Amino acid sequence: MTAIGANDKVRVGIIGCGGIANGKHMPSLKKLPNVEMVAFSAIIVQRAEKAKKDYGTPDPKVYADYKQLLEDNT
Repeated sequence: MTAIGANDKVRVGIIGCGGIANGKHMPSLKKLPNVEMVAFSAIIVQRAEKAKKDYGTPDPKVYADYKQLLEDNT
């Protein structure tokens, strides 16, 4: 495992884009300069699409099935 340096970016995938994620997790992660939210998964895809628009990088991915997010190595 490689250590993460102070200037390295941490790429995050969010599984579950409902109330707690919108109210707590994603707003907090967005404030961190070294964190990029690059993927979102939710059973209700519209929630993931909204999170993508509100919190994502310029080209985040959206998944209806969290397993697909976990299998994506990019």
